[in-house]
Amino acid sequence: MGKRGRKPMKIDSDTQLEKSRESARQCRRRKKLRYEYLEELVVDREKAIVKLHEELQRLRSICQHIDQQGVNSDIRQELKQWMEDPEVINQAQ
Repeated sequence: MGKRGRKPMKIDSDTQLEKSRESARQCRRRKKLRYEYLEELVVDREKAIVKLHEELQRLRSICQHIDQQGVNSDIRQELKQWMEDPEVINQAQ
């Protein structure tokens, strides 16, 4: 009795080499797309971090001003704008 299953097709070496090259090209293409996607994610996160840092600095300065001089009309206006900011409202919900 012989081996079970299908007998492998005989493929000439040129065809097999071309399939291997095409597979390698596709692999490199997928790898490049993956890295581009990850790079976009990193850039978006970095932008969000910078924005949050700026917001934190702004709030710190308001708090320092309140601690030193109390609440004045400028501070009230700044806090009112901050509370009406759509991003702040969405985060609170």
